[in-house]
Amino acid sequence: MDALILAAGLGSRMEDLTKDTPKPLLTINNKALISYALDIVIKLPFDNIYVNTHYQSEQLTQYLKDQYPQILTSYENTILGTGGGIKNIQKQDLFVMNTDNLWQASFIGEIKNAMQHFIIHEEIANLLLVNSHSSNNDLELHDNKIIFPSQQKNTKFQGCHFLRHNSLDGYPEIFDIPLYWKDCSIKQQLYGFETTTNNPHIGTKDLYLQY
Repeated sequence: MDALILAAGLGSRMEDLTKDTPKPLLTINNKALISYALDIVIKLPFDNIYVNTHYQSEQLTQYLKDQYPQILTSYENTILGTGGGIKNIQKQDLFVMNTDNLWQASFIGEIKNAMQHFIIHEEIANLLLVNSHSSNNDLELHDNKIIFPSQQKNTKFQGCHFLRHNSLDGYPEIFDIPLYWKDCSIKQQLYGFETTTNNPHIGTKDLYLQY
């Protein structure tokens, strides 16, 4: 199994903060946002860890070379979207994590549990880590299955998920992952895995500046 940290976006929701700096290199407590994610995944048993890049890719690539030389980068000349970026590097089962959350080190145990659940239950095509004790719910979960699009929102996406190696076969080169979630939900292969760690969402300027 491999891991991918999504880091190719323009960071437009950060407004002027990303004028000269890619969002993953913005810092909280003197630590780059992408490091909160990487410091978790490097402790997990992944074969390869990828970071996709696009905006200000030179800065991000240099940071990774200096701080995490074992990480592989995947440069996107054109932004491929959250689905296309995954498809571009996916060769086997994959764990995907964004840099829009302030990832807590204690979350690693719950990711390990979710990984084992995903490995054992082959009927699951896509396993989303969720937190039903959060505010601002954005997904609907019933009997461990995600209903998408979601109407009765009763849980929150934690910003990371597991996918099967062939899950995006047949999808275009450029697309966003909710397109797949919709199809996967119809087939009843989109599942949620309950977690309790609070990983605050900091993907907008207002939320980021709270820290």
